[in-house]
Amino acid sequence: MSIVELLSPAGSAAVGRAAIGAGADAVYIGAERFGARSAAGNRMEEIAELATYAHGFGARVYVTMNTLLFDDELEAARQSAWEAYEAGVDALIVQDMAFTQMDLPPIALHASTQTFNLTPERAAFLASAGFSRIVVERGASLEQIRAIRAAVPEEVELEAFVHGAICVSYSGQCYLGHALCGRGGNRGSCAQPCRARYDLCDDRGEVLLRDRSLLSMRDLNLSDRLGELIEAGVCSLKIEGRLKEAGYVVNNTAYYHRRLEESGVPRASVGRVTCDFEPQPEKSFSRGFTTYFWTGRQAGVLAPEARSMGEAIGTAVRSEGTALTLRRRPGVVLHNGDGLCFVSPEGVLTGASVNRAEGDRLALNRPVRIPGGTELYRNFDPTFRPTAERRIGARVTFGPERIEATDETGIAVSLQWRAEGYEPAANRALAERNIRQAFGKSGGTIFEVSEVSIGFASDTALPFVPAAELNAWRRELLGALLAARQAAYRRPAGYVRPAVPPSRDPGLATDYRANIANALAERFYRSAGFEPSERALEAQADPDLTGREVMRTSYCLRRELGLCLRELPTTRRGERLFLLNNGIRLELVFHCASCEMGVVYRWRD
Repeated sequence: MSIVELLSPAGSAAVGRAAIGAGADAVYIGAERFGARSAAGNRMEEIAELATYAHGFGARVYVTMNTLLFDDELEAARQSAWEAYEAGVDALIVQDMAFTQMDLPPIALHASTQTFNLTPERAAFLASAGFSRIVVERGASLEQIRAIRAAVPEEVELEAFVHGAICVSYSGQCYLGHALCGRGGNRGSCAQPCRARYDLCDDRGEVLLRDRSLLSMRDLNLSDRLGELIEAGVCSLKIEGRLKEAGYVVNNTAYYHRRLEESGVPRASVGRVTCDFEPQPEKSFSRGFTTYFWTGRQAGVLAPEARSMGEAIGTAVRSEGTALTLRRRPGVVLHNGDGLCFVSPEGVLTGASVNRAEGDRLALNRPVRIPGGTELYRNFDPTFRPTAERRIGARVTFGPERIEATDETGIAVSLQWRAEGYEPAANRALAERNIRQAFGKSGGTIFEVSEVSIGFASDTALPFVPAAELNAWRRELLGALLAARQAAYRRPAGYVRPAVPPSRDPGLATDYRANIANALAERFYRSAGFEPSERALEAQADPDLTGREVMRTSYCLRRELGLCLRELPTTRRGERLFLLNNGIRLELVFHCASCEMGVVYRWRD
């Protein structure tokens, strides 16, 4: 059975440590520049400390450098890659092919999901370019992942998202934010236009839906499909959320760690995780969960609201002013300070805080009108503060000439000493207890000493060693064991540029969608027989997007609304549909043969 990696987000080094404590086998974190979440940058010194901590558990640290690079940024990006390597980072997650042409240190390169990894042809192209791991498109189905696995060499790893926000557009192929306000994910500053509210109208000007989040997807949750992912050849299971707080990361990491432990799959790192809470994904931020198109295209993936819904707690029975009576779900306990929300009869997510909770009777902080039968959700629970701790098992043997420590993986160290230099203890039982007590303490380290053996013959007197010396020896011994673990750690093999350039991906567009923003990336593609017709949008001074596609997605609004042209061939086929937002008109184009929807920028008032 293959080794499985649970990969968690780290908006900061502190969150990264917390994720590893909750069971992550690896974390991904942004440096100060060139990450696709510009608001989640970290100093390299902090990343170095995180890598040292992670490697003690056998866990990895990946740095995201997955934005497009401009020509005047190439040298800074190269220097950042070297700094990351010197900091102990295990791999760089990149989008720009310029990295394959740079003078890099021996560090692994992972092809970011931003490189649009949805087809076997694309995956094979990137594998032949030397990438050791391919991060597949967030919305990839089981069938698509299996096809990708079959198309790439066995040694090339696949990483897939299992939890968190879904980009409605194919990754790296979203230009909607750039078209609307000059901000896009390819440069690390996504404006999240997919979470905005739009009117849907037809070509006669009739408004079919008003002020709705029509491009906002529910959050992905594949926790019940982990076995299928692993069977399909995915080795890294990724939780989304570098902009999320520590509680979100710890809760979801602990939950997926527990699911993997229950399945018995071999893991990439070691140590026992203990939690002071019950991991529950619905207790953290979510827009409602979906498996998206895991087993095929389906409706029901649209988020009711772009904001967090939280956990379902019951239904309203009666509301009057600030008083609310509800019928709670089994096991739900409500608290003072809870945040409640519900969808109003007008289709708007609204809510209130709980001033006082007494069973099924609540006093809210403001008057609300909630019709009977309305589903209620809790999107804030002040009592839910997830923390977790992880320790590596170890045992100590206290002998007459040396003290040995061995961890659960078999790594061992020893300290030399001589019992003859100490007076015999007057009470052997008390001396044994003092030794076990001193070496059984491991707080402040990553170890948990489960056994302390006395390596003296039963008829031999034990020396009397003061407690201060025993404690100092323990600190030195466990420090040496940690150093030995870190010395034994081996980083993945570094990127090696293939001697033969990769063959061109036949599905890659030749226009701005190729995302070529610098000379090195252009050189890479030309060496693969690719003839680009223009630079990336972000590299153009004043691009005109009128009439051009700014998004392509496997999500279809017609299917979501029950108006699929394939299922209902008599449905107003000639009808054109548009999204309107603040004077901007976007046309929806339906590619029924491939079951995809395009968004075309038309005009701005």
